[in-house]
Amino acid sequence: MLGVNGGPVIAPGEAQPALALVVNNAVYLVDCGLDSSRQLVHSGLGFGPVRSVFITHHHFDHTSGLPGLLLHGWTARPPLSFLDLWGPPGTKAKARNLLAGFEDDISLYQAGGGFGPFPAVEGHDVELPADGTITPVMEDENVVVAATRVFHGPEVADSYAYRFTIKCTGKVVVFSGDTAAHDANLIALAKDCDVLVHETQDNSAVERIAAGLPGPQAAELTKHLFEAHSSVLELPAIAAAAGAGKLVLSHYTPTVQPPEVWLAMVLPAAEKAGYTGEIVAPAALDVIPL
Repeated sequence: MLGVNGGPVIAPGEAQPALALVVNNAVYLVDCGLDSSRQLVHSGLGFGPVRSVFITHHHFDHTSGLPGLLLHGWTARPPLSFLDLWGPPGTKAKARNLLAGFEDDISLYQAGGGFGPFPAVEGHDVELPADGTITPVMEDENVVVAATRVFHGPEVADSYAYRFTIKCTGKVVVFSGDTAAHDANLIALAKDCDVLVHETQDNSAVERIAAGLPGPQAAELTKHLFEAHSSVLELPAIAAAAGAGKLVLSHYTPTVQPPEVWLAMVLPAAEKAGYTGEIVAPAALDVIPL
């Protein structure tokens, strides 16, 4: 769990969304928030094993770490050599333009830094049908990846959840991305999964956060948070509907709180919903075994 803090505001000591699925020493990132490069180093994973990044949507708290991943991955030992970037329409263009403005900086190190070839990036626009049909995205020797649409507010035309099936074990991990509860497409994607990683929000804190903004901004933020995110109290019912073996909280919004606070909120909701699977409220850099 490289970064579990949601939203575009940087919080001291926290890392923005980035989740690493590690299979046979290959790393598949789901989202790439600002702190992803540093968190890869802190985690001990490094850059060399990174194969692909799967973007859930184009809010920049999920994408602002991409330039740093390439720049610092290039100079790492072992280096990042190649990156596949998958995501909603616009991802291919994002891959082409990620390093605009860095050309001179890169050329200086190419001339005198002792580094190898700059990592190649291939962008892939994942086109999903409007009806929410689960659609294959990618397959390699380690994983099979599928995706579906989820609702993240009317202004976000394309927001995706991803399902990874690990070939060597058959285990299934689903990442919700940012979505409002209860998303039927997500529940179908997560049917009988081993692990559901789901975004979470403390609705009781929304109005307190919005109160510090001017009236129109406060109203807009409140509307977005309530209609486009999932209350922590709703997550056990979602996991139960999907038959998920384990529920992992992520993308904590709208304010930073210790994991034990989130766990204290979700456990009574799990009892009420009849969800008996394991629930984990991780901190950044925690490892969730499969």
